Amino acid sequence: MTTSEHAACPAHADFDPLSPAFLADPFAVLASLPRETPVFYATSLDYFVVTRYADIEAVFLDPETYSAAPAQLPLVPLVPEAAQILLAGGHKPQPSMVSLDPPAHPRLRLPTVRAFTPRRVAEMGPQIRATVDHLLDAVNPSAPFDLVATLTFPLPATTIFSFMGIPETDWPQLKEWCGHRASLAWGRPTPTEQVHHAKNMAAYRGYLRAFVARKAAASDDTFTSALLVIHDEDPGALTQEEISSILFSLSFAGHETTNNLIGNLVRRLLEEPARWNAVVADPALIPDAVDETLRYDPPVPVWRRMTKRPVTLGGVDLPAGAKLFLWLAASGRDASIFPEPERFDLRRPNASKTLAFGKGIHYCLGAALGKLEAQLALEALTRRFPRLRLVEGKGLSFHPNISFRGPQSLWVQAA
Repeated sequence: MTTSEHAACPAHADFDPLSPAFLADPFAVLASLPRETPVFYATSLDYFVVTRYADIEAVFLDPETYSAAPAQLPLVPLVPEAAQILLAGGHKPQPSMVSLDPPAHPRLRLPTVRAFTPRRVAEMGPQIRATVDHLLDAVNPSAPFDLVATLTFPLPATTIFSFMGIPETDWPQLKEWCGHRASLAWGRPTPTEQVHHAKNMAAYRGYLRAFVARKAAASDDTFTSALLVIHDEDPGALTQEEISSILFSLSFAGHETTNNLIGNLVRRLLEEPARWNAVVADPALIPDAVDETLRYDPPVPVWRRMTKRPVTLGGVDLPAGAKLFLWLAASGRDASIFPEPERFDLRRPNASKTLAFGKGIHYCLGAALGKLEAQLALEALTRRFPRLRLVEGKGLSFHPNISFRGPQSLWVQAA
């Protein structure tokens, strides 16, 4: 029995966030929905879709009512073979702190906050700048180039993997594993694809366990070693298995989301040259451009929750166990919070109110780092290539998943 049979709620059988039309332009789908139904049931998913800012914010701020358990669970049921491969590889149903509720959640969150200090993030600024310069030095400014392959993908991958202490020789493998993770948890893979992804996820988990064990024997000044210091102080407070779980979360979220953020940022500035020109003329607008992109076209457009008890949300009575599709991208277009939401406004005074990084106890730990990378990338691009423009005739494509969105390639011309 689906959750729709338990609640009086308008159903939208044609709402499918993995359809070609939605992947191409989810905001066109949003504009076609009736405004009077801020919560509706999507038969394609067996999820209730929540679109209004106030309702999504209320969900994030009430972990006693709304569980984070489904945040990273596969969107579609797994075939038994794939499920067994995951369990045998140590990929448990609650794989990381983003999908844990209290009291388990703070066991991982608090030591991660302690190791992920503002000082440690601030100290990464010079390294990020050097990485940006190194990547852009390789650009031939007289020829078109793909900004995703050149900058938006390698920059955050380099940043987060070096932050963790992962050897550079292993970065390509981790990038590949992250792609399998996105498809398995947030896509709609076939049974054969599920088995393939599951084998890679098990290998991913095994690699991180072995990596933590190696770091325990040879510590350094990386984030992983900072977590191991906490473990050494009290092994029961933070186990090595929990450290590998933290790294599992960070290794994906720390590069995939920032890749999408930078890609969306540059795309939205270049699609209206006046926006790009304004930032070139006034670099002080760069932080505002990042915030407005997070509102207007967030890199994480959807997150998930589940009701722990019967509750009324957006005027709709939901039973316990109802699965929620929190449409963060829709919340950024909520006119009651952001006047003229369809307008990309570099001087929007409240753009930072975005829910793009979540809110409450699960607020994204890497938010400051991701924004820093985006700002430094845009600083370098506007300084080096003030006449940057999109190459005409190049379409955009997006990975077929519900929760991570950014152009898979972005062809630009520097002069």
